[in-house]
Amino acid sequence: MMQEYERALGALLSYCRKESWAGYDPYDGLNSPIAGLLPDYKLPRTLFTQLVKRSPVNIRPLLGIKKSLNSKGLALAARAIILLSDRFGRDLPDSVSSHDEYHVSSPDDIAGGLIEDFSFLIASLDSLRSSSVNEAAWGYNFDWQSRAFFAPKGTPNAVCTVFAAQAYLDWYERTGSSRAFDVAKSSCRFLLDRLNRAEDKVGLCFSYTPLDRSRVHNVNLLAAELLARVFSKSGDEEYREASEKAVEYTIARQQAEGGWPYGEDASQGWIDSFHTGFMLVSLKRIGEHLGSEKCRESLRRGYEFYATRFFLADSTPRYYHDSLYPIDVHSSAQAVITFVEMADLLPAANEMSESSVNWAIKNMQDPSGFFYFQRHRLYTSRTPFMRWAQAWMLYALSVYGCRSRVGNDG
Repeated sequence: MMQEYERALGALLSYCRKESWAGYDPYDGLNSPIAGLLPDYKLPRTLFTQLVKRSPVNIRPLLGIKKSLNSKGLALAARAIILLSDRFGRDLPDSVSSHDEYHVSSPDDIAGGLIEDFSFLIASLDSLRSSSVNEAAWGYNFDWQSRAFFAPKGTPNAVCTVFAAQAYLDWYERTGSSRAFDVAKSSCRFLLDRLNRAEDKVGLCFSYTPLDRSRVHNVNLLAAELLARVFSKSGDEEYREASEKAVEYTIARQQAEGGWPYGEDASQGWIDSFHTGFMLVSLKRIGEHLGSEKCRESLRRGYEFYATRFFLADSTPRYYHDSLYPIDVHSSAQAVITFVEMADLLPAANEMSESSVNWAIKNMQDPSGFFYFQRHRLYTSRTPFMRWAQAWMLYALSVYGCRSRVGNDG
């Protein structure tokens, strides 16, 4: 098992290095020059984005869409590299310089280029900070039309900001870098001061961006997790209080079976695998950061729903709780992460993480190292998305190798 794992990890890391961590994204259709000719309405933008995303072959080069760096992808990759640095005994620097000279002399050597990887990824994250707010915040590298709202390219949002801040916190924990901790605290101020809130007698829900008033549960818990983690290090009661209220809001919306809808709007009632996994991991970590048992019962019910409704017997991940297709790499990567996180609470999760790793490598990895996007009933979409597939799988494989008992036992 571990020999195949090491091969898969090395091949994926080599691919990312050769691409300099830049790539396409499922939702980057509006980066096409053709998109500028579309009527400025939701429907044309949505249709064009979905056409590009759902094409069985990658039509982006034909549409003038270029590979680029994505802040969330960079953050995931940075977190993976930090874990691998722990595993291979590499000391991280407490400061980084410009990323212009990025080069790994032996891209196939996992351990050899980790410091160069880390410095490039963090410097790139620094360069992509939003210039529209004073706080440390990040957005997507494309115009994004969701079901609920439109966000122009670079609009700072909760998700990219949280993932980036978590990477800086990982860095801070390894080196004590005060700058890294300051970035994370600044990101908390973005969540608290810039995002809109839906509040009721139970709790609160953070919006996705400063431009919308959406109520998306995985976003709410991701924000709560960051606030809880920074509270655990700073003692700032404002962070703890906001985190607890966000958790209470989302737990109150948990369905009888144990799952959550994606969001509270009428168009957001679906339940999917990877967002459910996000939420379970966040709930567990929030409980740890706050030293609280309040999440325990919700976490147990959510995990039971997740483990029984989203996987076939061979660990093939369902996209939705009631539908198999498309079989998505994101669902597979999050499965590994979720099961590793649950292993100390539920021992059977440890074996599920190993099975999920094996399934992903066997069914989703290309011989050249990258991971496919989706498997459909009649075809496979092999576009090598950097954020959606490669960064997530690199993080998942790194979490597995560095934290799972199976991975450490060999």
